[in-house]
Amino acid sequence: MKEPLGRKMDKIGRMFQVMLQDDLKYLDIDRSFYPLLLIESGNGITQQELADKLLCDKVQVVRIIDYLSSNGYVERIQNPIDKRKYELTITEKARLVLPDIKKALAKVTGIAVNSLSENQVNELYNMFTVIESNLLSHKS
Repeated sequence: MKEPLGRKMDKIGRMFQVMLQDDLKYLDIDRSFYPLLLIESGNGITQQELADKLLCDKVQVVRIIDYLSSNGYVERIQNPIDKRKYELTITEKARLVLPDIKKALAKVTGIAVNSLSENQVNELYNMFTVIESNLLSHKS
């Protein structure tokens, strides 16, 4: 019997995360690297928008932001028009470590796809996109 696809993808994701944490163990955060990248590229992304991108609920996002904020990587800025919304921005501390995070992500990704050709890597990403799309369309 083949391992269920979701379990296989989860296991690979966990292995990826462990390697990433090992590469970045000198930082005072040990998770939430990807949300930090989304906040950087989001240019004032709200907590709800981040939750949507991460496919998680607002409570989980609040925990992530609390964690990153308490370690000095993210700031919440209250929207002056809608006081219920908070825009997220990275701090100078985050700006300084983001190149290291990106480098570690590239390194671990390179290790993961080491024996695959460029075409195989592109096809893998295409397959993941199709799987994601299939699951999202079925959810609707």
